[in-house]
Amino acid sequence: MPVAYFHVVFTLPSQIADMAHQNKAEVYGLFFKATSETLRIIAADPKHLGAKIGMTSVLHTWGSAVTHHPHIVIVPGGGLLRDCARWAACRPGFFVAVKVL
Repeated sequence: MPVAYFHVVFTLPSQIADMAHQNKAEVYGLFFKATSETLRIIAADPKHLGAKIGMTSVLHTWGSAVTHHPHIVIVPGGGLLRDCARWAACRPGFFVAVKVL
């Protein structure tokens, strides 16, 4: 879609990331579910975007320093309003407040 996209980074705390080495399916499954539900709920709130969003969740298990650093999610810069017929764009260069996430 011809819209802005945002790399919204959710990172597992190191203690949980360590557990993921032994329980990949369970830990990463919960990670995907928690991040997608968080974004969906916050984006639907009229105080933020007030729209249904889509997202592409990609698990990156290594950071730029080549250390174990699990993080995920790419989201479009907006979503569909309740009637699903109109697009609600977020503010330019800004998805939602990091503090909220």
